[in-house]
Amino acid sequence: MEDYNKRLLISIERSLNHKTPEKDYKNYLIENFYRAACVNYTGYIKETGQLYTEVIADTLIRDWISEWKGIHPKRTGAKNHFDTGHTPFEDKDIEQLQLTTSKEKVLAKLLFYQGNIDGLGYIFDYETPLNMIQGDSCGEIDLTSYNDKDNLISVVELKYTPTGSNETLLRCILESYTYYRLFEWKQIYNSGTHIGLNELKHKYPDLAQKHDEYKLQAELVILFDEASCTEADGGEDSNLMLRINSKKDAEADDGKNSMLCIDSNCVDKACYPSKTVVSQQYKECEELLKTDKRNSLRTLCEAILEQEPELKQIRFVVLRADTVSKAPYQNKMVNWSPTLDRSYRAETLLTISSKG
Repeated sequence: MEDYNKRLLISIERSLNHKTPEKDYKNYLIENFYRAACVNYTGYIKETGQLYTEVIADTLIRDWISEWKGIHPKRTGAKNHFDTGHTPFEDKDIEQLQLTTSKEKVLAKLLFYQGNIDGLGYIFDYETPLNMIQGDSCGEIDLTSYNDKDNLISVVELKYTPTGSNETLLRCILESYTYYRLFEWKQIYNSGTHIGLNELKHKYPDLAQKHDEYKLQAELVILFDEASCTEADGGEDSNLMLRINSKKDAEADDGKNSMLCIDSNCVDKACYPSKTVVSQQYKECEELLKTDKRNSLRTLCEAILEQEPELKQIRFVVLRADTVSKAPYQNKMVNWSPTLDRSYRAETLLTISSKG
């Protein structure tokens, strides 16, 4: 098993874009474990017939998951997670916003501007930075929100591409857990100029009574699309976004599932994928619910919760589109269209809760 662990570490190191530092080598690899290509393998090991992700989950449970306790926040002191100037009230032109290459980032902003998402909670920030200096390996939390049903702060890992996200749940869980460890929780209380946080405290004035400053109870949320559908399969009603910059998105997907619109700046008309694709997260969540194929993944979630007293649950949530007659946002959204744009709601498919 020691040889296997060594081979896996070497595989992880080779997958990373950043040069691995000699100092604090092990912590660096653990912080970036979720980036490794092997964590995103969806197939089976030929010799044994086991899922790659299940074997990796087994290894983590047995030998490594406790190493995540060595991850600590980096954005401390003069740097703050909430010094970004993000505000839910800034006016935007939705057509300009949609020209952003990453549609996942566009969707995160739209959810932030909407604010309250039924089934998810109140979103008070997006792209929350975790790095201390620009260019280091720490990422950003896609969305931070408050689940008022369970009284938990949510670290939300959003997965979306217009042609169907293919990232594994193993990667999603490890990424969100790494971000949870990198987040300085007391900054939620001492970031007085952040408008989203101030709105949160205004909406929930008893928040401080429910959470100790140094022991904020939280959850990990994996938020994903069910499927990207063709127009014939109902994409007009179900797809999370219709304004798609088709040329760039097709290139990002290596042309495997191109969009029907060929205008590279097509944001003022509906575009659909050439075939319907169910997201990898939705497929794996269905297997978690209905089969024993992902038992090691479930056990890994339980192991994470067991070693984190303030982390109360891991939720797997599908994002749904709603058609509405007017813009649902807290700000002014120029060029918003009731036929091209939508509001959003969420549906929890599975919750794995702490046993403590």
